[in-house]
Formats: sequence, structure tokens, C-alpha cells
Amino acid sequence: MAARVRRRLPWADLLRRVFADDVLQCPCGGRRSVIAVVTDPALANTLLTALGVPSARLPRTPPENAP
Repeated sequence: MAARVRRRLPWADLLRRVFADDVLQCPCGGRRSVIAVVTDPALANTLLTALGVPSARLPRTPPENAP
């Protein structure tokens, strides 16, 4: 019996399939590449603050079609 091979799609391909948006397409016409993945919340906050990007979580709002 042959073993089944599971193949995972890269996250950028999944986003392109779901939202029809190529997140790695640069406005300059080139391709972006992932250079790091930050999983530590404290480090992420520090990096976002240094870049001048708001690091506070946005408030959740109910969906528009909620009763």
C-alpha cells in the first residue's frame, strides 16, 4: 500500500487563493521575501514601536450583519 503524502501550501499561496491578493507582490514590481517571523509579543511590540507602527490591538466589532 502506497503512503499518502500530505502537501502543505505556503501561507502566501493560501492568502492568494482566499483573498485573490498576492501579498508578496511589491508595488515596485518586484517580489518581497520573508526575512523573519516574530512570535514573541514583547519583541513584536518593540519592533512595531521602533517602526512607528501602532502596536495596540484594535477593538473587536460585531459583524455588520449581526442582529
